[in-house]
This record gives sequence, structure tokens and C-alpha cells, in this order.
Amino acid sequence: MAARFGVHWVTIYRYRARLGQVDEATAIAGRTRGWKPLASRLSVKQEQSIEEAINVLRKKAGPTRVVDLVEEVAARCRLLGVPCPSRPAIDRRLKRSSALTVHRRGVATPGNADPKISPGSFIVQRPLDVVQIDHTPMDIVVVDDLYRQPLGKPYLTLATDVATRCVLGFVISFVPPGAGTVSLCMTLIVSPKAVWLQQLGVVGDWPMAGLPKTLHLDGAAEFRSKALRRGCGQYGIELVYRERPHHGGHIERLIGTKMSKLKSLPGATGGSPKARRSYDPDKHAALTLGELEAWFAQQIVGRYHQDPHRGLKGGTPAGAWALHPAPGLPPGPLKRFRIAFLPAISRTLRRDGIVFEHLRYWHPIFSQWLVHRERVTLHFDPRNLSKLYVPHGDDYLEVSFADLRMPAVSLWEVQAATRHLRLAGQKSINPALLVEAIDKQRAIVRAAQAKTRKMRRKQQVAYRPATVGIDPLNDAAAAEPPSDIDWSKPAVPFEGEVWPSRRR
Repeated sequence: MAARFGVHWVTIYRYRARLGQVDEATAIAGRTRGWKPLASRLSVKQEQSIEEAINVLRKKAGPTRVVDLVEEVAARCRLLGVPCPSRPAIDRRLKRSSALTVHRRGVATPGNADPKISPGSFIVQRPLDVVQIDHTPMDIVVVDDLYRQPLGKPYLTLATDVATRCVLGFVISFVPPGAGTVSLCMTLIVSPKAVWLQQLGVVGDWPMAGLPKTLHLDGAAEFRSKALRRGCGQYGIELVYRERPHHGGHIERLIGTKMSKLKSLPGATGGSPKARRSYDPDKHAALTLGELEAWFAQQIVGRYHQDPHRGLKGGTPAGAWALHPAPGLPPGPLKRFRIAFLPAISRTLRRDGIVFEHLRYWHPIFSQWLVHRERVTLHFDPRNLSKLYVPHGDDYLEVSFADLRMPAVSLWEVQAATRHLRLAGQKSINPALLVEAIDKQRAIVRAAQAKTRKMRRKQQVAYRPATVGIDPLNDAAAAEPPSDIDWSKPAVPFEGEVWPSRRR
């Protein structure tokens, strides 16, 4: 009978038992083979991990992304010691959950889709052969350090190595991208980052540093500046400008990946107003500029450099970097490298020193140079005009204000004060009037910083203009040497200072 119906003989006895229990013909009706509908193939721990992850993401403001849920489930499964379920399995359970808004990547309509496919690929064999740099506004609103009020979106400057896909450095700043930002980013590329990570409180290793051979850039004004051309010519770095946008696909894709990681943070704005819908980023903003910098560095060191990369055939950026010998760093101190990429001007030395933006500078060596009356090249940092840097031999001289009582000012503060004095009818501008106008403007900003976002943003730029922990021009960046003196104990006098008492 089993051979007649094409079933196993055990099935015949199973049908017989069912017929004896129910005593109806439907008891021996055939059943579909395989897994039953809605039956789970996952273990109890895997199902529990998905459910807990969905409950955690449900409490967060804004829409939930599938990729965030997958990462949360993977982290919980690692703690439980069980394999992580596949993304389709997690997504199916997410679809069955109620009262949860899910943000899914949409498909472009045929009218908006680009039928053209960029041909070919850009392959680089060795680290630092080609480095790409680009800027973007970050998709997140940060708050100020004092009042915790929203300031707006900062700018991100990012540098990546094409061969290994490693991130070589980044700068987060409220100052729009310019020559000073590019100079600081170049310094980050060649600098060891261990001390900087320790200052940020970031756990991990970031060994990627070295002098690049080629910079692959777009046509932005700061990338075509004389400062960048001069610095690259001094250190033998070739400048290559990409002709089409898709020629810089590595840095563009990296920026897109990093911006997508910001969507799970409080204050994230999303890619467009349509994407965030009713979500108010100003209301949920919580991170300061320093906290965002530390989070971004931890995300690069602890996650991006350790995750498998499709462009590396499943390898990690950290592993790809370790396969090659450590590249060489630029000769000389980092401070000299940093100054080489700063903007520069040319001025004639006068008897009273050098005048730049109505500010007078003086150095004792100028008295010897007055005999020749030659024009002097001056490098300056737009964020801090308290010092100019003059080439002298193989190094640079630091030229300070002639009046050492003057405070540090930025280029945009000086230009704003100059415009204010011109509108007030002041024809001749001296440093005293300029500094007085700047002090008045700063007082206005301090009084209004708790009222408007624009004023708070100006105050934050003056307080923390950009990444400062690794800037060799920043005096506060250098860590003070530890002292062995215990200042809590009273001072012990020397023997020679103890005067014997005289008896009268």
C-alpha cells in the first residue's frame, strides 16, 4: 500500500492512528511538507534579542532604520554567544511590529533614475599613493558648551586613503571650509594620533599616518588656493583635480556612510526636510562639538576600521593598512609642516615693523633686516592673528603683536570691525580702535548668546573653532608635564632661611 501511494510505510501507520482517533475521512488528508506557516527557525535567544532590540529602538525619537536594528541585534547576539540572524529574518519581524515608523531606502522612479553607469574602476595598490579630501555639512545639530542650546550644523572635512579605505583624518568645525581648514586636515593626515585619542577619551588604535604622494581633490576654491599649492610643492605632493564627480566616488561614498551613522544620534537632521518629517532636531539636540568629535573618532577607530569592506574583498581597512610597511612622515617638526600649508602674504618691512590688516607686528630681528628693505613672506592662521610666521632658514620665526597687551583675534573679527569703523566714518584705523571695536562686538555676542542661535554660534567659534587637540599651533594642545610637587603641603624652608632667635 505504501508503494501504491508513494509514501513511506511509517506514514501508513500514522494515518491509521489518526483515523482511529478521529474516525473521519479528513483525518488522513495529506499535509504540506516543510515548515509550518509562522513557525520560527530561530532559537529562543535569537528571538529574544530581536524583540529587545525593537523595544529599545521604539523608545528613540524619529524613524527606525533597518540597518540600526541589525547592528543592535548583532551586538546582543554576541553577548549571548549565538549566531546573528540574517537581515531578512530581522526585517520580517520588524514588519510585524506595530506602532513603529520604519525608514526604508526607496527606489528611484524611472523618470528620476540615471540610466548611465560609470565605466571602469579606480584601483590603487599602495597606501598613501592617492588620498582624497572633501567637505560637507554634517547632518546633525549640536549644542553649545555653556547653555546647551542648539547652534546648528557644523562642517566636516574628511580624508581617506583610496588603497586601504582608511580614514586618515577629519576636522569638525563651525568655520566654513577654507585654506586654514585644509592646513589642519593635512596636519592630521601626517600626525600620530595616540595622544589626541587619549585627550578625547577614545579607546582604540589609529596608526594611519604618513605623507601622501597624491591628493585627489575637486574644484573647490580652498583646494585651488596658493597656500595648498605652495605646501604641496614644498613636500613633493602631487595635486590631481578630478574632472567628473564620480571620479571621487571613494570619498563621496565614505561621507555618505558617515552621515548615515549620524541618523541614530539625538539632533540628527537627516538628508532632507522631507526625510525627517515631523521630527524636530533642535528639540532633541544634545551633543556638543567636543562630544561629537569624540563620538566620530570612536566610530572610525572602533567600528569602521574593523568592519569588513566590500571594496577590499571582505578585508578590513585596518588589516589592509597592516599588510604594508609603515610610510614615512614628513621631515622636521609638525609645526613647520602645518605652517607650510597656511595662507601667506608679502609685506615690505618698515621701521615700525610689519602691518597686516591694520595690526602692527614686531620682532627684534627686524632691526637687522631693515638694512636690505626686502619684502617678507608671512604665513598666518585665519583663526588666530596674534602671531605671524616668517620663514627664516629651515624654520619659521614667530612674530607677535608689537603691543603684547593686545588679545588674540581672528581674521573675520578684524574684517568685521574694520567694516564697522568705515561705516562710522573713521578714515584712519589704528590697532587701538580696532581692538576696542572687537571688544565691543564680543561684549554684544556674550550678552546675546543666550538669546539667538547666530550669536551662540559666533561665541562657539571663538571658544572652539575646530579640532584643536592635535594642532601644533595651539598652545593649549601641548600637555603640561606632570609635577612632583604636592601643593597641598606647607613649604619647607631651607636651613639658611631659619634665623636663630636672639635673647635680649
